Amino acid sequence: MENILFEYPVREENSSLDEEFQVLKKQLTKLKYAVMISSFCALTMYFLSAFFAKAELIFYFLTALFVFIAMITGKIFVRYPKHLLHIKATENELQLAYYKDKKSTHTFAYSEIEEIHFADKSYTAVCIKREGRKPILFELNKDTPEQGFFLFTIQKILPAVCKTNSKEIVKKYGDEDDYYNRIYEGNN
Repeated sequence: MENILFEYPVREENSSLDEEFQVLKKQLTKLKYAVMISSFCALTMYFLSAFFAKAELIFYFLTALFVFIAMITGKIFVRYPKHLLHIKATENELQLAYYKDKKSTHTFAYSEIEEIHFADKSYTAVCIKREGRKPILFELNKDTPEQGFFLFTIQKILPAVCKTNSKEIVKKYGDEDDYYNRIYEGNN
């Protein structure tokens, strides 16, 4: 049995993560529909105000109300995590289960990884290139252990293949201990 160097989230079995992802998908679908319906109602109220001149003020008020509802629901939707990532790093391989629209599972032997780099300046997307295969892009939730894994931990496991600017990362997030202390304090 291989030693586990890093695992997030720590689960006895991944089935609970599958269930969590299904719940997340349903909630995101409800939020999408709430934004669409409230936007449609706002437009309807605005156009109806032109036909009912005597009740024009009521229709403008209802339009503003539905726009407000759409904005609030939209803000909730934007802040909601849209994906989940299960990471398990052992002595010889990296296992990732990525849940976005559907579940995709990837196992990388450390010997086959050519390069790992961030795909954006905010360090919320990581690209993993393997020998002779198409690169795989993963989105990361900001200020979570999954982001911390790719910012700090993977550099210790595979220093030769990580193409990251560690000075810039330390300047932005501090060192590994500071980063994890900050995100765990924020969760409590």
